Amino acid sequence: MQLSAQHAEKSNQLQITGAIKNPTTFRYHDIEKMNAVDLGSLRITNHAGEFRKQYQKVKGVPLLELLKNIQPATPSPKDYSSYCLVLTAADTYRVVISWNELFNTEIGHSFYIVTAIDGHTMADNPESILLVATKDLRTGRRHIKGLSSIEFRKL
Repeated sequence: MQLSAQHAEKSNQLQITGAIKNPTTFRYHDIEKMNAVDLGSLRITNHAGEFRKQYQKVKGVPLLELLKNIQPATPSPKDYSSYCLVLTAADTYRVVISWNELFNTEIGHSFYIVTAIDGHTMADNPESILLVATKDLRTGRRHIKGLSSIEFRKL
């Protein structure tokens, strides 16, 4: 059995959909205009913790900044704990994150949409809308190239 890495397909927009009151679409250029923070260098590893690549001079916009105005389609905040977010790349690679993990822990503050690597914008990069989780121990699991949608699902 041969394991393969995610094949990146370009994505120029990110759709926020699902069980929410206000579906939204961000084009890459909308994200690029947001306040990016300096993330330094990022080491990407696979599921076994083996080195795969190193990014230098990384800048990114916190994912929570993009999601700050998204409201779940429920009248009670008590129901938020039954939500998960399905992050999907253009090539159908998926990652699932619970509402509480993203919005209620320090880990949630470690998700970024990368806007620049080594001083170069991501607009022409094949990884285009790239999501990284800077505090993951095995960073490749939630290293999403070509992120195209985030769907809020109520379990």
